[in-house]
Amino acid sequence: MPKVGFKYSALYYLNQWISKDRRYYQSLAGNDESEKLQVLQDAATFYRVARNLPVLHDEGRGLRRYKPVLDIIDAQTSAAFQGEALLPSIKRVRDAISAQYGGREVLSLTTKFLWLRIRSPIIIYDSQARKALDAPLGNIHEFYSQWREMFKRCAQEIDAACTSLQDVGEYVADPIVATPRYIAEMASQQWFRERVLDVYLWHRGGDA
Repeated sequence: MPKVGFKYSALYYLNQWISKDRRYYQSLAGNDESEKLQVLQDAATFYRVARNLPVLHDEGRGLRRYKPVLDIIDAQTSAAFQGEALLPSIKRVRDAISAQYGGREVLSLTTKFLWLRIRSPIIIYDSQARKALDAPLGNIHEFYSQWREMFKRCAQEIDAACTSLQDVGEYVADPIVATPRYIAEMASQQWFRERVLDVYLWHRGGDA
């Protein structure tokens, strides 16, 4: 069983959003290519997926680090990931990135970068979350199915944990950014609540 609950997970992700993911998301939505490439490097390090993209396949070809990934991720729009198109589109992007990097397995990396580009409806495929759900290795269909079922079961607890964030402003990473109004706005978003479950599962899988 996890050593942390949803209130901890909600505060944990609020601080991660403020200190990390917010910048990644905003930069990838912008028009500065150099900034986007730097953000991909930072995100790859933070999410521990940099090793899946050997420099041989970008800098080794005379390209800027992560340029092949950026070209693929930058071309994506949320419309392509709606409804029944979600999983086929994720696989399409995964295959495109894999082809640029020597056929490596990049499913987790793909979902993490896609989430930073699009957020919901992308669900991050993470090894520790997979362990927590006891989903089969590499089976994103089963992972998504089990993840959604757990989100449904835990929805009330997650909602209550997110609502409680209005009382913990003194514990946020950047109180200048995270005003009470900002916290309430972020915590009410579907994507934020989904990431609270991600944090919960990540800790649970780490304890397994």
